[in-house]
Amino acid sequence: MIEFLKLHRLGIIDDAHIELGPGLTVITGETGAGKTMVLSALRLLLGGRSDQGLAASKETSVQGGWVIEPKGPVGSQLAGAGVEISDGEFLLTRTMPSEGRSRCSANGTIVPQALVAACADDLIAVHGQSDQTLLRRSSRQREVLDRFGGDATSVACEAYADAYEAVTRLDELFREATSNQAEQAAELLSLREQLERIEAVAPVPGEDDTLAESALRLGNLSQLQAAAASAAAAIAGDDEDASAIAAVHAANKALENVADIDPALKDIFGQLKEVALVLNEVGVDLSRYLADLDADPGELERIQSRRAELNGLTRRYGSSVQDVLDWSANASARVESLERASNLAELAERRDAARSALAAAAVTLTSARKQAGRDFCLRVTSELQGLAMPHSQLGIAIRHRQPPAGQDGLRIEGRDSRVAFGASGVDEVEFLLLAHEGATPAPIGKAASGGELSRIMLALEVVLSQSASAPTFVFDEVDAGVGGKAAVEIGRRLAQLGKSAQVLVVTHLPQVAAFADHHLVVSKQSDGRVTSSGVESLDDSQRVRELARMLAGQEESAHAAAHAQELLDLASLERAKRSHAVGKPSK
Repeated sequence: MIEFLKLHRLGIIDDAHIELGPGLTVITGETGAGKTMVLSALRLLLGGRSDQGLAASKETSVQGGWVIEPKGPVGSQLAGAGVEISDGEFLLTRTMPSEGRSRCSANGTIVPQALVAACADDLIAVHGQSDQTLLRRSSRQREVLDRFGGDATSVACEAYADAYEAVTRLDELFREATSNQAEQAAELLSLREQLERIEAVAPVPGEDDTLAESALRLGNLSQLQAAAASAAAAIAGDDEDASAIAAVHAANKALENVADIDPALKDIFGQLKEVALVLNEVGVDLSRYLADLDADPGELERIQSRRAELNGLTRRYGSSVQDVLDWSANASARVESLERASNLAELAERRDAARSALAAAAVTLTSARKQAGRDFCLRVTSELQGLAMPHSQLGIAIRHRQPPAGQDGLRIEGRDSRVAFGASGVDEVEFLLLAHEGATPAPIGKAASGGELSRIMLALEVVLSQSASAPTFVFDEVDAGVGGKAAVEIGRRLAQLGKSAQVLVVTHLPQVAAFADHHLVVSKQSDGRVTSSGVESLDDSQRVRELARMLAGQEESAHAAAHAQELLDLASLERAKRSHAVGKPSK
């Protein structure tokens, strides 16, 4: 629930601190006073696009305070962004300079606007006049129905979307295969020939480096032999007196009898023993190395020939054997893809199977929508009866269209002809209104008057609100075009909704305002040079004056004041009845 709003130099409003409580809060004021600025502030706070025209100065800002569940959806998202939530208190601020980009912060931490927008649906649900236009479109009506259907339609929509993606992908492959057969055949032949060339050589990873080392060794064989032989002779040659091993043995023998006399000399004697061991090992290694150098005279020629084969590949497919092997792997994958695509019969079979799966998903989705539609119509019709439209009923028509030119359509079980399909299914959804018994159901935009359309919209929004997760609902003048008894019923219904949620309503109707638990008024002031607006919370006496103004345009009128008091008394009586009904024990 949102607890307060602070507006600083937002449009016509200079400064405003608005305390918000539970239940129904109405916002009233003369036309042009700035009532919509309050809603604009909410939209800005929740990641809406910043309009620089709203910024009255470089200090323009909006701020809102919420109480949320720290481990709820919003709290979890904020915690993931490094925002600390203490005792569920959540302070959101948006600053908008007259030039440059706006900034969002949550509990003092700068956060992306996209993060705030992602949290919006879990904080506030806004229903405005624009929804009346949107709901005249079939696509929008389908979205409303799917949202109302909850998990059942959501799962069906996801399954259909996956199947639709598979069909789209296979259709594209089939089109490519049929339109580019000659080019693909030529590419396939070329790739196969090149892979055969690589397979004939059969390069091994790292082989080029190993062969280069061997070629370098064999090309300098005589030099390596001479150097190794000289070193071997110096260490353990035939001339015992000239060898390193003989010299070390002589040193050992000279120290052998006196090493125990002096500890320092004993250490040196030990080191000489280690040197003797090392020299023996080196002598053995040099002998082994000299033996290995006795290579086949034809080995170098064979190595150079192999390197020539590998160089022929690296000049064409890369700078190293590994590059050649990588190209070969990619080419093999491409060949496999082309071979699949070239098999039109197999591809057509896979496409038909995918279309069958799509058709089954479409049937499931249609069934889910029909089930949701029946429940939705019953609930909306019930709401309409409570809004002074006792004989009106909502209906939903779910139809299928013939496929357009160029699309072969989808064959659905139980239908003789194919139907058009798209990313959202095969259904066209249309809301219908039965205005009275005996009337023909017609689209709501044609069957309802302006006032009736507002009530229908309110009924739709109330029903949708019941299935929404947001704790706060905002209605922006959805009561436009109605009056009298219908207005009273709208106020009564909004007050009832306010018992289970926080409700904010912008209204021009005193009958609606009378049912409010909290009443805010937006008023304009002018000093002759500058016009600004402020927001004030009204007490009971002030509410009478405001309702009188809304009724007659004259807050000082005794007749208007009496009528206003009558409306307030009626609303008070209704609240008392609801409280008694809630608290009355069941039999």
